[in-house]
Amino acid sequence: MNRTEIEQAVLKEIHTLPLHKAEEALSFILTLKTKSFKKRPLGLLKGKVEFAIDEDFKITDEEFLQS
Repeated sequence: MNRTEIEQAVLKEIHTLPLHKAEEALSFILTLKTKSFKKRPLGLLKGKVEFAIDEDFKITDEEFLQS
């Protein structure tokens, strides 16, 4: 979707909401502009946890997907 399509879809959905829900949606959208998201550090457990996989370890795609 491009920006215009998204805007049109949002407006279409907003028109179907009751007033209090439309106000909630607007409030949420405004928080997206100002809210700062914490970046999660990679390797949070580095040095705290270890695991090893044997060289002869084998698993099929089906086994993996069913686990």
